[in-house]
Amino acid sequence: MEILLQQVLTQIVGFLLLLWLLRKYAWGPLLQSLEDRRSKIAAEQSEILASKESVKILQGEYEAKIREIKQEAILKIQEAIVEGQKVAKEITVSARKEADAMLSKGKENISREMALAKVQLRNEVADIVIATASKVIRKELDAQKNEALVLQYMDELR
Repeated sequence: MEILLQQVLTQIVGFLLLLWLLRKYAWGPLLQSLEDRRSKIAAEQSEILASKESVKILQGEYEAKIREIKQEAILKIQEAIVEGQKVAKEITVSARKEADAMLSKGKENISREMALAKVQLRNEVADIVIATASKVIRKELDAQKNEALVLQYMDELR
């Protein structure tokens, strides 16, 4: 086997030309595409980290809002309890006032009825005394005079 210098040089030149063509047209775009991909992955990773940070911040804000809402709900419940107690007191006071008014009115009615009953009793006693006296005397006296006398006598007894 004989090595031909011209053939070896042609192959070396062809190999170098192929290497230069590959480097210029294949490796350059290939390396550029790999670099672009690496940059894209790095950018996505930084976006993911930023998203994680914003999620953490949002989660903190969300938890703070939940705590705030719970505190507001507790305050509103406490206010409702206080308001309920206030309404209960108002109802109790109102009921007592109504009961006192009814009691007062009842006492007035009883006083009025007692006064009326006393007057009726007085008149009936006067009529009975007059009837008894007229039976005893057997003569009818003037009814008005007799009633006046009996009433005067009853007033003196008081």
